[in-house]
Amino acid sequence: MSKAVVLARPIKPEWLDMTAELLAGTRDRDEIKESINEYVSHFIKSSINVRKTREILINTWVEVDSGNQEFRERALQVFKECAQTDRTAVHWAMMLMAFPVFRDLCNIVGKLSDMQEEVTLSQIQRRIYEIWGERNTLVHAIPKNIKTLKEFGALEQLKPGVYRAVRRTVKDKDAGCLLLYAVLKTGGKLYQSVSGIDRLKELFPFELNLGMDDLYKSDLFKIDRIGGEPVVSI
Repeated sequence: MSKAVVLARPIKPEWLDMTAELLAGTRDRDEIKESINEYVSHFIKSSINVRKTREILINTWVEVDSGNQEFRERALQVFKECAQTDRTAVHWAMMLMAFPVFRDLCNIVGKLSDMQEEVTLSQIQRRIYEIWGERNTLVHAIPKNIKTLKEFGALEQLKPGVYRAVRRTVKDKDAGCLLLYAVLKTGGKLYQSVSGIDRLKELFPFELNLGMDDLYKSDLFKIDRIGGEPVVSI
């Protein structure tokens, strides 16, 4: 499989906050990169790891694919307007769009946590190797992804290598719509039943509580009926 493993450093939500705030203030990429370098170097001493962390932050918010730039602008507006507690949801949506490995890992964790209260690193590794193949970069990347989920408050570590999913409610409806759109866009599904929105595995820590009125109000989605059941598509 040709997908690149690029989320190979643990990321803190506050670093993503800083990146989005920089982007809201300027579109000068060199200026943003310099500011990120200065900020992150207070927490990371290795210049190599500073660079790797910066590139993840940049790829999440700044250097997005051309087809995702309109979504990025919408996400940036929601980020500026939503409560601090819902900013994590906005970053999560952006990371789903940017990093296939992150999306796959979230899907795996979501499926495992639906079946059992505790999930283990070995279970996650085994399943992600089935998708990506057992390559050396994954040996280092998977623990970094898990640590990122811990930093986001999505996983609680019970003991070394053992975790439990932590649920939270997304109060901002626009942030919830961003999450739903990101899953539909990256998952390749033609549609999603409205009743199953809160069971999407990639969004395992989030309760969106999106009603039909919320979906109708958003111009991100189309609403149809299949077999008498309302479904949402993009």
